[in-house]
Amino acid sequence: MLQAVLFDLDGTLLKVNDDDFIKEYFKEIARAVAPVVDSGRFTRALMGSTGAMLANRDAALTNAEVFWNDFRLRLADCHEDLEPLLNKFYANEYKELARLTDPSPLARQVVQAALDRGLRIVLATNPVFPREAIYDRMAWAGVADLSWEMVTSYEEMHFCKPYPEYYLEIAGRLDLPPGDCLMVGNDVPMDMAVSAVGMHTYLVTDYLINPGQADYGKMVDRHGTLDDLCRWFTGAGWGVGFL
Repeated sequence: MLQAVLFDLDGTLLKVNDDDFIKEYFKEIARAVAPVVDSGRFTRALMGSTGAMLANRDAALTNAEVFWNDFRLRLADCHEDLEPLLNKFYANEYKELARLTDPSPLARQVVQAALDRGLRIVLATNPVFPREAIYDRMAWAGVADLSWEMVTSYEEMHFCKPYPEYYLEIAGRLDLPPGDCLMVGNDVPMDMAVSAVGMHTYLVTDYLINPGQADYGKMVDRHGTLDDLCRWFTGAGWGVGFL
């Protein structure tokens, strides 16, 4: 029985061009730490440590621990001076990146529709950012104040998409079998990988990411726009195929 919905954030609930956002993010965060470290060296370290976090399969370490263990090694001579600057960046300059996003009222409508059906909701973004930054993007999407049971951030999670352990960790925290969960996302290789653990899938096609040009119609349970999903949640036949 369907009991919980996992919502991806970027490209699903929040319209954003990932390439443009990441480019501007790297530029702004490097500028914020420029008094302490050369921007080129910092960016290489940030990318390298993020890569280490994305690749981690060690359940004993949170994503934040993996990142900082690696990052402090790469910037051993200055990491203590960097940390307060990074905290200041996320508290201030990061919020200015909202200009690169285009929120839609449909995001709030579809999440509220799931709540109105009595479903538990999880914000299942790839947990490579601090909690504060994820809540900022949720606010830009207009959904931060809703009754989220869980928000995946790098402080709490131990794995990243598309590893099955990421999705199993969420199901475990919800105390639900994977088959009682539905993953809603726009990224075929990242979000739809959840089918490997037995979760149901809804592929949002508004801002589709499908680099391999996969025939997703054969891979997912349902697909369509965010508006289609909202209509499905509110319609008489919303549970067909999942209940």
